[in-house]
This record gives sequence, C-alpha cells and structure tokens, in this order.
Amino acid sequence: MCGLVGIWNQQDAEAVAKMVQCVASRGPDGIDWVVSDNNSLGASRLAIVGEPDASAIFCDPVNGIYVLLNGEIYNADDLRNQLTAQGIVFHSGLESEVIAKLYQVHGLDFAKLLKGMFAIAIVERDRLALARDKFGIKPMYYIELGERVVFSSEIKALLEHPDVSAQLDISSLQESMVFGYVYSEDKTLFEGIRQIEPGTVAEFTADNRYIRRFWELPKARYQVEREVLPYCDAVAHLREVIIETMDLLLHHGNDSKGIYLSGGLDSTVLTLVAKNILGYPVTTFTLADHTGNPDFLAAKEVAGKIGTHHIERIVTVQDYFDVLEHFMHHYEALLLGGVFDIQGAPAFHLLSQTVSEHVRVAFSGEGADELFGGYYWIHTHPLGFSDRIRGYLESIPAQGAVRRMVNELFPFPENEKVYQRNLLDALMKTGLSNCHLQSVDRSSGAFGFEIRPAYLYDDLAEFALRLPIEYKVPDVHTTKMILRDAFRPELEHLGLDWVLNRKKQGMPSALANISGQIQERMESAVSDRAFSERPLKEYLHTKTDVYLFNLFRNNFLSETANV
Repeated sequence: MCGLVGIWNQQDAEAVAKMVQCVASRGPDGIDWVVSDNNSLGASRLAIVGEPDASAIFCDPVNGIYVLLNGEIYNADDLRNQLTAQGIVFHSGLESEVIAKLYQVHGLDFAKLLKGMFAIAIVERDRLALARDKFGIKPMYYIELGERVVFSSEIKALLEHPDVSAQLDISSLQESMVFGYVYSEDKTLFEGIRQIEPGTVAEFTADNRYIRRFWELPKARYQVEREVLPYCDAVAHLREVIIETMDLLLHHGNDSKGIYLSGGLDSTVLTLVAKNILGYPVTTFTLADHTGNPDFLAAKEVAGKIGTHHIERIVTVQDYFDVLEHFMHHYEALLLGGVFDIQGAPAFHLLSQTVSEHVRVAFSGEGADELFGGYYWIHTHPLGFSDRIRGYLESIPAQGAVRRMVNELFPFPENEKVYQRNLLDALMKTGLSNCHLQSVDRSSGAFGFEIRPAYLYDDLAEFALRLPIEYKVPDVHTTKMILRDAFRPELEHLGLDWVLNRKKQGMPSALANISGQIQERMESAVSDRAFSERPLKEYLHTKTDVYLFNLFRNNFLSETANV
C-alpha cells in the first residue's frame, strides 16, 4: 500500500508537496517527493516488501526512469529470476525495480506479465505510463491540463494542484443515482478527472494519449456456450487454487496478517485455509451494532471452531457519526441507493479502524460474490431488479447516456437468463472497481494498512471466470455452489456445515439494528427550509440525500461548483 502523486511535464515542488500530504495516511512508513527534469513526483510508503527504509519513488539508474508502485506484485520473485537469467542486474529487492526492468525489456506490455494488485506510474522526461490491475483493486486518477498530466491514488490530491477545480460531473451523478456508483469505468464524480480503467495502460506524450488494454474480462456464459471441465474436476481444481493463492499471499511479506470474518462462506473459507497453512491461530475481526446480530454470532462460532484470535467490535449510533466525516473525506464519492445498501461502506470503515490497530495486512472476501454468483437477487428475481433500476432511472432527469446503459443491461424483450448474465458481467466491472473495491481501498488507506482481496488473485479469479454459470448457480435456491462443494468436507468435519447453507447477509447487516436511528438523525439535521432550498432538487429527493450530499460537497466541491 502506498500513495502516489505526480505532475508530468511541470516542475512544481510546492504543489507536489501539498499533494503527497493528501495521501500520507496510505503510507505511514515514509513520505518523499522529487522534482526532476520536467516532472514532479511524490509518494508515501507502507513498507511490506523490500528494504523498509527505501523511498517509494524508485529511480532506475540504467534507463533513467522513475517508477511509483501502489500495491503488491505477487509474482515479483519469479519475474526477477527470469530477468536475471537474461543478464539483467538488480540493485534492490524492491518490486518497483522489477517493474522498471520489465518496462525496459517489454515496453507497455510489461503490465500483462504482472500478477497482483497494483497502480503504477512510469515517468520519463518525454512520456508517462499509468497502469492499473485487472480488476481495479488499486486506484489511479488523472486529469489532463494541456500538455501536463496530474495523477494520484486519490482525487483529493489532484484538487491540491492550483489549476484543478472540483466541479460536479452531472452525467456521473446521474449514473450514481441510478446504480449507486459511477457506472462508467473511466469517469468520476468530478468534471475532467478520469481514472485509468482496470486492465489498461495509458501512455501520454506531449501530443498524444494512447490507451492499451492488456487484459479483457471474460463474459459470463452458460454451460452450453463453452467447453468446460467436468464439475468434479473443477471442484478439485478450485480447492487447489484457493489453497495455493492463500499460501502465496500469506507469505508475501512478513508483517502480521488478519482476516475480516463475517461467518459467511467466503470469509470462513479464507480463515480455514489460513489456519491450515500457518499452523497457528490467525487473527479475525468482526463488527456489529449488537451482540445478537446474526453475522456477529456466526463469526464467533466460526472463530471458535477453527481456532482464531477473534477480535469483536460493537458500534453505536454515536460511533457511526463520529467517524462519518472521516469516512466521507476518504471515500471520495456519494453514498446513494441503487444496487447496494449505503451502510456497507461506513460499516467496513468502522471495522477497518479496529483492524488497523492490530495488523498491517488483512484479507477480505471482496470478489467472491461476483465471481461465484453470490448475490441471490440476480438469480431469484432479475426481472424485478430490472424494474427497480428502471424506477431509479425514471426518478431523475436522465440524459441519453445513462438510459442507454440501463437498456444495454436490461434489453427488451425481457429475458431472465440474459439479465442474469448481464448482471454478472456488470458487477465484475464497476460494481467491483467503483463500489466495493473503492470502499476497501479507501478504508485501508485511511488507516494506513493493506487489504488483500484474495479471491481476486489472478490465477484464482481467471479460473472462476471460465466456469459456467451452472457450476455457480444451478438453480434459484443455490448460490456459489462450487465454492461450497470445494470445502464442504472440512466444514462438515468441524461442525460448520450450517455455513454451507447460510443466506448471505452482507456488510450492511452489521448496522441493521441502528440504521433507522441513523436515518432519523440525518433527517433531523436538515431543516425544512434547507430541504426546500436544496441544490440539485431533481436528484436529492430526501433529507438523508441532502445530508449526505452536503458532507460530500463540503469535503470536495469548490465554492463555485455547478450545484
């Protein structure tokens, strides 16, 4: 985990120093910035791999390029060995040096050789390359200012540049009102501020921007549409690749590690495998608003049966509001309805606060629901869900772009299988990168530790994406079937067979008992007059909407913003 900032094609030490302070919490082990040639670069570092006192700004003395890395390259050792065999000499144990040498040999194709979670900036005097991992686990934002490019791990750092003004992008707001997050892969809620799309490298020169996609997300398919492994072989291979993934990720770096444990299937599998690999109790973490919460009780029993060092946190309404401003400052997006419950991200933030006090690296289950079809509503009532999204669409003055998005996701005539498949694809894209993974990244960055979504490791995720839908969801009553079957024997042996049959609760359920009180407090904070005089009346329909928008506006938007 690191925070990256830069101004390509401009020397401005004062601006880059301000920018890097905005991402200081992402890298508590050191901050550095440099002005060289015609570029200004900065970074904060959380030292997990490599020399602990090294700068997060790596300069390759051979080819004179700078490399900034946020994230982890899990196959860095293999790549270093391959390059060494070709006669290339290394001078450090840093993963950023591996990237520099790969770029020297392969150019922009370097990114397709990497396995891991990453956002990378490679800076030369006459060109800039920005890359992002396949699923968008790590963020990279940028804005073009004529021949200059300003980039960063977080939007707030871009806003420190004197020539960047925070204006609301109305088309992105419309997408967010319908889906609950910015649906487009490259847009943000801010005019002119873009993000590098997952699985792409963008190269900038003085007169050109070139974007190369190094990985394409496979589309979900039914069994009749592709040749697949027999189910029993697929179950065995999935089990093997999950164990191999956890073994690799647990031993990548020597820092203390923990696991977000909800008592659901995904986190229970990670906990079970980690305990078996490490041979000693892993630390697990759970949060709820009362001790009778179903996930809280389930996690307690799982932790007891597997044998973990289990840390629990009970939160109150006051805890929620005490951290809400901090959460919004780091989340950099609006909390809205749509596909997911708005309380999931604040609940994750609250739990992350506790996790950061105990470990430097934690594992989460993000990606499992998307890979294995875990959202039951996709399969039980896709037509009803499409009606819900169309209802959101009709509640705002939608322009043609967002209407086309909805029509592409839910084309006429209505077809349950088409909608199911389209939803699986959509949630693997910005449902992950612009919603769940954004929450994970910001909360870990806010508290200065690292979260690894193990299910999104390249080999594991790519295998899961090749499986037919029937292996995951054979009928409307069963989700994630192949994941359940892969670890069924161990869970049954431990007396945790009930985990195999639990209905998904989700992070928002952690605050279910106090959510009504939260909403009441928000609504009471907005007077009738303030509500009647609210900006963006066509979008902000409730006092809760106004309360949350005001938090966002006060944190980010310029006084002259178009609201």
